[in-house]
Amino acid sequence: LSDTLMRAMLPNKPWLLLVGFSILAAQTEASKLFPRRTKLTWVNGIAHLPEHMDDPTFVISTAFGNVKVDYCHNPSSMTSESDYMGFLKDGIQASTQQMGRTSSEVDSLVEHLRDALAEVGKSGRVIHIAHSQGSVITWLAAKRLKAEECKRIEIISFGGAATICTSEFPFARCINYYAVNDPILNVVPSAVKTLKSGFSFGGGLEQEIIFLASRTGDPVTDHGLLNPTYLTALLWEGKRYQSIYLSPLGQMVDGAFIAPLASSVCWFPNFAYDVTRRFLLAIFRILIIPLREFIRNAVNLVLNREKENYEPVPSLKI
Repeated sequence: LSDTLMRAMLPNKPWLLLVGFSILAAQTEASKLFPRRTKLTWVNGIAHLPEHMDDPTFVISTAFGNVKVDYCHNPSSMTSESDYMGFLKDGIQASTQQMGRTSSEVDSLVEHLRDALAEVGKSGRVIHIAHSQGSVITWLAAKRLKAEECKRIEIISFGGAATICTSEFPFARCINYYAVNDPILNVVPSAVKTLKSGFSFGGGLEQEIIFLASRTGDPVTDHGLLNPTYLTALLWEGKRYQSIYLSPLGQMVDGAFIAPLASSVCWFPNFAYDVTRRFLLAIFRILIIPLREFIRNAVNLVLNREKENYEPVPSLKI
């Protein structure tokens, strides 16, 4: 409700003001119960064969509340995990993309993002995750998207070969995570500049380039999306997504399934088990209170009957 309308209500009909606030409160609660439609997508970095896409997709889905995740596969020149020449070709391609050279991978991602936008509709939101070379592909794809398309997309980048910020593209949100010892920083001057200055904010108050302390001490390991350093940030983003875009009912139901799924990944953090534990504890309390009352009433009923049927033993006169 506008300020003008509020001022008009106040002196004349104060009860209308109460109605107005009630409507606003109802709209707020409704938005929590019926959040906007969302779509999660992600694009990988170099050296990912098709069979390498399943594990990250599973982990992202689990971290974000078991929602469906669609990936846009950035194909590798490698024919096997020991194909070092193919690995080198991937690195060269990423370098040329940093210089602005487009490729078929960029075309595929543009189409992928537009399909996701069409699926969620005009009021929906696409949450797009990019890693390593996938970030520079996303950066190139952003140049081909319309402003109204960007406004319905959130970008979450990990160890990106390019930083993606709202100062360049009108995305709804941009966040770029970098491990402080990630080797990719050697080829991303904008991120290094931010690391030296300490600040890089977007249009709002949220910092758009965030540096993470190493969890392993190994630069190569820290660059991996599913290794501890970036996984910690991925899980935080998952919690944020659930708090904003999943209804309370969806979050409660999710608690019953997230732990079994997470248990199949040995390095998955304990928060999944904590969610399940809290959910089961709440259900236990809901069930145990009426059960306790039932048992108490049953015991009292039995005792009262025994009391009513009690016949004292006559005393013997001597």
